[in-house]
Amino acid sequence: MNIIEDKIETARKALHNALKRKDNEEKILEISREMDKYIIEYYKEDKSKKY
Repeated sequence: MNIIEDKIETARKALHNALKRKDNEEKILEISREMDKYIIEYYKEDKSKKY
């Protein structure tokens, strides 16, 4: 795994735990937005490797 994949996995686990703990909506959205950034970064990096 690369660094971005590790960040995605960590954010995924954090999001799962926040949902399990029934954290407030803002905290869940914050984690989700951070995860979205990592996913976008992952696809941008993947796309740049193909060319």
